[in-house]
Amino acid sequence: MPNLTAFSERAWQPPVASTVRPSITVAALSSLGTGVSPETHGLVDPSLDSLARLRQLRPLPAELARLGIRTSVVAGELLPSTRFLVGGLLKLGGVERLIASGTQPRRVAEAMAEELRAPRGRRFVLGYVRDTDVAGHAWGWMSEAYLTAARAVDRGLGILNELAEEPGTLVIVTADHGGGGVLPSDHDHPHPINETIPLLVGDWGSGPGPARRAAPACSMSRPRCLSAFGGNPPAQWQGRVLSEAFEKEPAWIQASA
Repeated sequence: MPNLTAFSERAWQPPVASTVRPSITVAALSSLGTGVSPETHGLVDPSLDSLARLRQLRPLPAELARLGIRTSVVAGELLPSTRFLVGGLLKLGGVERLIASGTQPRRVAEAMAEELRAPRGRRFVLGYVRDTDVAGHAWGWMSEAYLTAARAVDRGLGILNELAEEPGTLVIVTADHGGGGVLPSDHDHPHPINETIPLLVGDWGSGPGPARRAAPACSMSRPRCLSAFGGNPPAQWQGRVLSEAFEKEPAWIQASA
């Protein structure tokens, strides 16, 4: 994956980053969006019964909206019924716009760039690609179909270096979960391969890029996103600001992922 490798060579990253348990999409994305663990948010399956819990949470887009920062989510092609449901859920969490950009990861990345460069003021733009997840479930992680999907994702990620070069733009690359540690088409079993995720942070458009620094573990990234816009993480959130990503000297930490 040459584009991701090129980005990682300039970005900050910890030696280890881990997702939540269970390492499934609904639980992990809910934690990424709300700043709390599955034990707290309880969103571990795609049922409507758990939506009432959202009223007790403080999602990142809603917190950004308090600062006047609007959030856009860019995803791949969605069926009309799916787009209506997903759009409604995102609205509940404070997201202003849902953009369905087509079937190719490259198009998702291009739509992200278009949204960031539009004259709408400061924005938080989240791009979501699931090509490798779909291929992993269908044909197995590290199968030829999976590697083909990974190459397509990497072609899409080629625009990341361009975005990180732009002044005032912070780029974070991460994943909701890993996959294939126990069963080649599953990622829910307790296993390091299922739980280990990438975490890369780059913003070298405003000066020298953050170098890679050693840290035993990393914490949730939502406080980092909020603080980048000048906000303070709510007391409810169970993560912390990854300030060591921008320190000149190595910062040794021990924090839950």
